[in-house]
Amino acid sequence: IPPSKKSATSITKPMSTNNEVSSIQFPRTLSGRRLSGRRLSSRTNSSASRSLSSGHANECSRSTSANGTNGQSDGLPLPSSALPPPRTGGFPPIRWIQNRLDFRGCDHLIQFSHAHGLGRVATVASILGAILSVNVMILVQLYLHNYGVVTISLLDAMTAQTIQLLKQWVQYVIVLVSFHMLEFFITALYNPSVTTADSFVVNQSVAYTTAALVSWVEFWTRIVFFPYANSPNVSRIGLVVVIGGQIVRALAMMTCGESFNHLIQQTKKDNHVLITHGIYNYLRHPSYVGFYYWSIGTQLLLGNPISFVCYAIASWLFFRRRMPYEEETLVRYFPDEYPTYVARTWSGLPFIWSDVGKIDDDSGNADHEQISFSADGFKKLS
Repeated sequence: IPPSKKSATSITKPMSTNNEVSSIQFPRTLSGRRLSGRRLSSRTNSSASRSLSSGHANECSRSTSANGTNGQSDGLPLPSSALPPPRTGGFPPIRWIQNRLDFRGCDHLIQFSHAHGLGRVATVASILGAILSVNVMILVQLYLHNYGVVTISLLDAMTAQTIQLLKQWVQYVIVLVSFHMLEFFITALYNPSVTTADSFVVNQSVAYTTAALVSWVEFWTRIVFFPYANSPNVSRIGLVVVIGGQIVRALAMMTCGESFNHLIQQTKKDNHVLITHGIYNYLRHPSYVGFYYWSIGTQLLLGNPISFVCYAIASWLFFRRRMPYEEETLVRYFPDEYPTYVARTWSGLPFIWSDVGKIDDDSGNADHEQISFSADGFKKLS
């Protein structure tokens, strides 16, 4: 690099002693788009360098800079200094767990310093795969012992109620791990450009982690002190609800294809159209519906009465605020199509109705920079 071009924000190093411009090839951009052989020269534009040094590189960012870049880092791995801040809120032990799920503390390792690092993907996949395998084996052993095929001395010392609760726990772990693995694999299959370690959604939020831990405490309190307070029939119903919710959410993700994203999208592009086919022909928010019934079904599966009520109310209140907000945005983007679509479809959740109406403004178009919307329900035209 000529002396005149050296700066504190330089992101490449010379590979040779001559005057040829060296380059480094990265496998994936920060926003998830594959470079497919595109090579990044050390002569990067100044806007990208400023974005790196000022910490504005954010995978959620969709803003456009003056020279047409996306305001991120033009395909460079996110430096540790620009990583999201540590989680806040909740009790200190839960914050600690959440920061471990975010790989906080591994910032100095390049493959763990950002969500696109293969180290993160491999670690999460390996842990989830190991948990799934172990619990499937345990479940098989429980059923074999139940039917007298094998004899396990440890289980012989337990009551029938405790063994039933153990079955419910193992089934819960299997469906929980399967949910997170399917989130990643469906995204990888149908929208690979945005697939990262965060697509497993194991680090979804402090609230999600807290809710899971509370339900675990309730279940193990019951299994220790009240093993008789359980209904196998309720657990079976919960398993059916969980499977149904998982199928609905998976269909929603597959129908959206490249338009589905776990992150809220900040702008509407001109080549977006409203999706009204497939499962969207019946439900306006099938991914939300699937997750809602999946979440409350897990508590029926465990037989947790307190967590079931809390999950149902908390999730309902969240979607009661979220759905109208998104529908207001959708009708601004599709003032002619969306009200008609709402009139013939169902939100999918009880007691949540839409009061969507046409929005007339001077320009007839929504402000693309000021209104956010979820990718759920959009399809990108090729």
